[in-house]
Amino acid sequence: MERKGWILVKLLVVITGVLIFVYLITPKLQKNVYKVRDLTTQTNLEYIRVAILEYCKDNESQPNSLKKLIPKYLNEIPKEFLSSAKGSNIVVNTKKESDYSSLRGPQLKGWIYGSYEVEADIDEKFSYKALPMSTTFSDKSGDTSSW
Repeated sequence: MERKGWILVKLLVVITGVLIFVYLITPKLQKNVYKVRDLTTQTNLEYIRVAILEYCKDNESQPNSLKKLIPKYLNEIPKEFLSSAKGSNIVVNTKKESDYSSLRGPQLKGWIYGSYEVEADIDEKFSYKALPMSTTFSDKSGDTSSW
């Protein structure tokens, strides 16, 4: 009878130890998941930008939509993972540079892309931008505006 009680105590100590370990390691794992989501989004943004450059080189103009990059330059629009773990490849097209600040916000889904006339006095008359719609990283820290 005493032996059964002792086995139960050992089992409870082991279960408690495992739960404490899981409790301590979970925040670190979640932080790494957020980093992977951010880096994947940044990498996908670079894929989009490279595809735009290739399109510009071949056509001597910017695409008016990211859909023009499919299938020659991209198989599909890559997903951004800042808004959710499932990701989103929704694209919002714009024609004004000011939309990049007015249409973007924390945890919005997809990408914003635009080919627009430059308002500054420089050699290039037209430019383009591709950015995630979300202005914050997946863990809600940091700012994606510098991407």
